[in-house]
Amino acid sequence: MTLPFSSKNHLCSSMSKLLSPRCFCRAALVVLFSVTFASVGLWLHFKTPIDMLHGMPQEDSNEELALRYETEFEEEEEGLTQDDQLGPNSLSVAPSFADEVRALAKALPKRKIVLTTANTGFLDFTQNMLLSIQRVGIHPEVVVICEDEATYKFLLKHRYGLHVLKPPNAIPEAAGVLNYGVPDYVTLVNNRPKYTYEFIKQGFEVFFVDSDTFWFRDPFPYFKGDQYDVAFMRDYRKVFNAGVGFYRPTNRTEYFLRLWSWVLETQPKIRHDQHVMNYILSSKISPDIKIRSLSFQVFPTCKILYDWDHEVCRNVTKKTALFHAAFVPDHDNKRKVFDICKIWLLN
Repeated sequence: MTLPFSSKNHLCSSMSKLLSPRCFCRAALVVLFSVTFASVGLWLHFKTPIDMLHGMPQEDSNEELALRYETEFEEEEEGLTQDDQLGPNSLSVAPSFADEVRALAKALPKRKIVLTTANTGFLDFTQNMLLSIQRVGIHPEVVVICEDEATYKFLLKHRYGLHVLKPPNAIPEAAGVLNYGVPDYVTLVNNRPKYTYEFIKQGFEVFFVDSDTFWFRDPFPYFKGDQYDVAFMRDYRKVFNAGVGFYRPTNRTEYFLRLWSWVLETQPKIRHDQHVMNYILSSKISPDIKIRSLSFQVFPTCKILYDWDHEVCRNVTKKTALFHAAFVPDHDNKRKVFDICKIWLLN
């Protein structure tokens, strides 16, 4: 087919314009900006805030990373002797604590517990939380892991009827108040995933709560169903709070807790357990984990329940089940919030 002469002229004119220096420069700029934006997008997608790719080839995909983590877990467990397992950087807790958990599992017919940790600095909050549970009128099996010797001896005599455990690295003397963010505080809270993992291995459903919580109603109806692995309180819409979480004994939960513990133990810098947890849950490293988000109204933090500007407590609704004093950095200010909200029961 032969083009008319006018069409040929139009085509030649169009080609001349496209090949002109001005058009060529515009095209080059478009390509340059496209490549730049694509590169930035890929960098933001794969950049990790906790340096999880340290020592690993950058071209590995997230699926390959997950497989590698799982393989390294297995290799470490197979290659460690008992002495190695007792070291500070081991993945699992020491055998003596694992034995305590197994012994307790044999004594508990129901595979559902409330798990918390306690130390002398926040022992009064632990007691206040137990009083709030009693006031609700329920009596779940409560397991308290004591981080120091004095707390252990005190809670053994508590009238609630607790199951009190002491990890091998418990502090011999009474620990003072450890406020949020200080290194000793971070060290203590970073043990929480390992403790939870030991009970998940024994087939328990674990409701982990920090001691600075208050129970208004029975929270367990909100954990019914089997369409999830973990359920967490939230600080923000997509930011979970590690201080209140319900864990179901599934393979996905077990893998998630192992990965969480492994990252906390192997990273060169001290990392807060909650930051690592949120990174894992928001990434594709543990892609199959099924998460249930707990309602802000049913499981509020100080951000929801307390008005900082006017120092007043907002009304508790009929739906409010459990309050957590998150966003309050130290013991004295937490106690102030509890006093103002009239939820301090301990004399």
